[in-house]
Amino acid sequence: MFMSRLQRIPLDRAKLGMYVSDQTPGLLECGLNAKGVISRESTLEKLRAANIAELYIDPDKGKSSPFAVPLPLSAAELKARVPLEQERENAEAIYKQARNLVGDMMKKAKLGKAIEMGPVEGLAEEINHSVLSNANALMCLSQIREKDAYLLEHSVNVGLLMSVFSRYLGYAEEERHQMVTGALLHDIGKIRVPNHVLNKPGKLSDEEWREMREHVRYGEEVLMRSEGITPIALAICSQHHEKLDGSGYPRGLSDKQIAVVSRMAAVVDIYDAITADRVYHEGKTPFDTLKIMQDMVGKHLDADLVYQFITCMSIYPVGSLVELSNGRLASVIQVNHDKPDSPLVRCFYNLRSRHYEAVKLVDLAKRQDLLVQAVVDPKNLQIDLRDFL
Repeated sequence: MFMSRLQRIPLDRAKLGMYVSDQTPGLLECGLNAKGVISRESTLEKLRAANIAELYIDPDKGKSSPFAVPLPLSAAELKARVPLEQERENAEAIYKQARNLVGDMMKKAKLGKAIEMGPVEGLAEEINHSVLSNANALMCLSQIREKDAYLLEHSVNVGLLMSVFSRYLGYAEEERHQMVTGALLHDIGKIRVPNHVLNKPGKLSDEEWREMREHVRYGEEVLMRSEGITPIALAICSQHHEKLDGSGYPRGLSDKQIAVVSRMAAVVDIYDAITADRVYHEGKTPFDTLKIMQDMVGKHLDADLVYQFITCMSIYPVGSLVELSNGRLASVIQVNHDKPDSPLVRCFYNLRSRHYEAVKLVDLAKRQDLLVQAVVDPKNLQIDLRDFL
């Protein structure tokens, strides 16, 4: 039988009936039992008095919560199971299948039809399997974008980012399956927003912005008519634009009202949106995007999840263009959780002589003489990075 991982939960969200693990930091120092079920409110009061910030709970022995997050996997657990090139062909087939399936779903949603959940769940399973094999293969493909296919590719990319992030956080297989399913469907309602609003290059008018925000309710309508939709998948669609300070939409939910899966969806949704080229803005580099997201914590995004996501994506996320200490430009094609500053890269350009070179694969973790000097925006050098991912 599969055993759940320990989960982290802020003390202010802990409840009676939860089983506290003896791995909770600071627990022994406050003079309470090292482990056991919380059976009295006085126990929670003692924990608050001892300034315990969070508890590690065991969901197999007591209650869980929508606000509990598994302990992240170790670097060893995150290691790819197969080499990148071996997984590439399978990942390409899955990404193509995903684009086709999402496109078909959007056509049906535009006509007001319900979604057939079987194919979506099958796709979610394939994405999760590929991520387990080698997440970097799909991550590379997610960076090869077409500007005119944003809505389609965004839905696919949010699905695979949710797979990568939920795996990093240690969620069980069934939970990850439902999260990826919901992420693939999170923007299904946008297909009912008029194109002149959805693709407007300038600022939206008040009326246009009201219509844009309606895409969440449109999506809810489609999903609630779809047989087999899970509460997790529906919550991702319903709440991915809610913000911690209550300024989000469509319901102005705040803090404790927003489920963790929806907070996760908000993080991956914003990451993909900022890195993409849109009709009204040029995409930022993955490195710059993570810095922008740090400024959004607290009021808009969950701080803990943002910092966990940054660690998950690593210092130089897949799709980054970096300058090496030998004067070469290289694309990051695989992160290294053991040595985050030493990814696997594809070198292709000599900055000193200003010319392209034969593509060379370099594992910086095995090259003590070679370091990343800087992150470079490919647009500044008029380089199409898609050719080197």
